[in-house]
Amino acid sequence: MMTMQPLRRARPFPREFVCRMGLVVGGLVVAAAGGCAAGQRAMNQAPVPATGSAELVLYITDQALITAEPAYRAVYALANGASFDGDYAALRVQMADERLIEAHWHHAPDEYLDRATIAYLVARACRLQTGVNWQLTGLGRYAWRELQYQGIAGGGSEYGVMTGGEFAGLLLKAEEYLAQHMPTGAPQLDRPTP
Repeated sequence: MMTMQPLRRARPFPREFVCRMGLVVGGLVVAAAGGCAAGQRAMNQAPVPATGSAELVLYITDQALITAEPAYRAVYALANGASFDGDYAALRVQMADERLIEAHWHHAPDEYLDRATIAYLVARACRLQTGVNWQLTGLGRYAWRELQYQGIAGGGSEYGVMTGGEFAGLLLKAEEYLAQHMPTGAPQLDRPTP
């Protein structure tokens, strides 16, 4: 007959391991939640300034996350050197005509945009013609990587939403890129005065 050995009690995890794992799991939850905001709508948002790019830049820097209307207006100003004075529907049609957005895009004005979508907009405004994947597919994920390669976008992934400050920095870098690479000079956005 076999004798049974008493089960040894497993040693508990060290406290630092438990704390670190808690931080890792918590970080993953926060990161996943940030990516889930794309496609959702903003609540109680102040009206977007329709005239003057300086007011628009100030508005953008005050936003926690970027929505479609300020992103479209800023990219239009970046590409054309002037703000668009019409309503959002007319702006969307004009940007589709200029191929700054896809004609089938129907973002609501208060819908959060992810980094890949914003990268697509900025890459079109900067008239980027490099990057094989970007040219062949036209996907925002490759636009984001092309913006990183050109030094316009910072690190990180194309997933998730973008803050107002991050978008303002992206616009500044895009404007600098256009100033260096456009033969006649880049359209200049109005800068807010301190």
